[in-house]
Amino acid sequence: MTKTDAPSRRFALFGPQPRAPWVWIMALVTGVYLLVECGFNSRLLDVVGGMPDHEAVEAIEEIGRSLSGIALALMFWPWVLKRAAHKRWNYLLTALALLVLTIVVATVVYRGEQKLVDGIVERSSAEQRFLATNLVALQGALVSNKVLLDELPLTPEQLRAPDGKSFLAVFPLLALSTHELDQVLQAQKPLILRAMADQLHGGESASYNHFLTSREALIETYNDHYVSASNAYQDSLGGIGARQDKAWTDYLARLRKRGVDPDNVPPAYWSDIRKDVRKRGVNVAKDWDPGDRAGFERAVGLSVRSESDKRFREGVAKHLDGNSLPPGLGMGAFFSHPVVQAKWRKSLHYKNSSFTLPVELPPQAQAPHFFNRTVYQRVLDDDVRATLPQYTAPVATFADGGKNSDLGRESLRALAVPPIALGFSIVGALIHLVKLTLFVIQLIAAWGFMSGFVKGVCVPALALLLLAVFHFIPTSAITRQPLYDYFEQRGAGLGATEPNWQGRTAMYFTRAVIHAQVPAYPLFEAIRLNLLGGYEFGYESHQKTGKSDANK
Repeated sequence: MTKTDAPSRRFALFGPQPRAPWVWIMALVTGVYLLVECGFNSRLLDVVGGMPDHEAVEAIEEIGRSLSGIALALMFWPWVLKRAAHKRWNYLLTALALLVLTIVVATVVYRGEQKLVDGIVERSSAEQRFLATNLVALQGALVSNKVLLDELPLTPEQLRAPDGKSFLAVFPLLALSTHELDQVLQAQKPLILRAMADQLHGGESASYNHFLTSREALIETYNDHYVSASNAYQDSLGGIGARQDKAWTDYLARLRKRGVDPDNVPPAYWSDIRKDVRKRGVNVAKDWDPGDRAGFERAVGLSVRSESDKRFREGVAKHLDGNSLPPGLGMGAFFSHPVVQAKWRKSLHYKNSSFTLPVELPPQAQAPHFFNRTVYQRVLDDDVRATLPQYTAPVATFADGGKNSDLGRESLRALAVPPIALGFSIVGALIHLVKLTLFVIQLIAAWGFMSGFVKGVCVPALALLLLAVFHFIPTSAITRQPLYDYFEQRGAGLGATEPNWQGRTAMYFTRAVIHAQVPAYPLFEAIRLNLLGGYEFGYESHQKTGKSDANK
């Protein structure tokens, strides 16, 4: 190398780099991470398209934060591996250093993303929480295709497509800036809430199957547990006479051992005899006369009834959530009893309904229609009636300390988590795709970035540039709809009345994300199913299985 070549080599961005062992390690680890991140990305879209509940949002949020932390930690691995090779650390020390680094960085990122979402929720206004609450319902109505937005007609097939799921994920970011949205949706709120209730119950067919399963479970409870406990109770009461005779006979035998009989017990012994009788389970009165057989037998009868009642109550309560019933009920009376009805409604998640669920059903061909007319539609009516006041309540009730504050916070979190997680997931996947490409180039051609700092700047920039390219690739018809343009124009202000650079940037990449998911989702889902064994990432997409918890 000549002296004139050295400075040019020193300031070159890209040049010869050795095929060091650490590059092989980073290529392998980055590839594994990229597979996991791709699978998570596809599952994240399924979560949004499946109207997740609070638990599902929390589960996917936790996994997303963990993956983001690992992604950033991997950015620092080459720094550790290079120094380990230079100082000739042993394998154990190197592995320990990587583990500590990963835990520290991942923990910081995990907490940072958690604080980001918490900060969005805590700093939110009452109006934002109110809109979020209504947007959750609207999102569910769109998922179930019960409500259509004017100038944005989306079929169920379109909403299940990658761009449809991506649109649902970023929909809150678009719609939260539309201040007059509540006025537009006011007349449709009952229909929207009915669609949300229908989605939460799994739809008419799933609810009917769940109803049948829970009904069969309660019939089993009646036949196998209640009836047997009731018969045992009746048998116990039927044996009171024999128990009275035996107890009296045993009492006489004990008296004779003392040399007395009931009619000539000296008064001085009465107290001791009463104690002895009570000790043996016969709760005679405090002033009981040792010769009073009727009082003795009455005490025996009361004791037997008390024991029988206790056994019956405990035997039945184990199968009725700790509650009990009177003995001797027929099946109709059993099913119509408030305790059984309450348990049945709880197992079906009919928390807003109080009408009596029918145990008798018409012939099989007519049963589904009967269920829909007499049960399911009434349940949906009750759900709408119970929830509508929350969605039409004054905005002030969603402020801190208001009665709807918790609902607004939870709704805002449910809307904020998917787009944030999706953004981190896409950026993380693209960054590591660029990194993997660079590692492969270095292994094949022995070329790479000459400066670690420059590489650290260029890799994220290249990832964002790659994502930005999709802004101009019209893979989705959704972004060509008039209503999407309207949302995009409003979102360019991020809540302000005038567009700003932050809002324009957010809308730019929002469109890019929707376009990018069209080719990416099928590949990512194939990776999840075929290479990751169909791992669910904390979310099961199937509807309610209909398995009853009536016997729990």
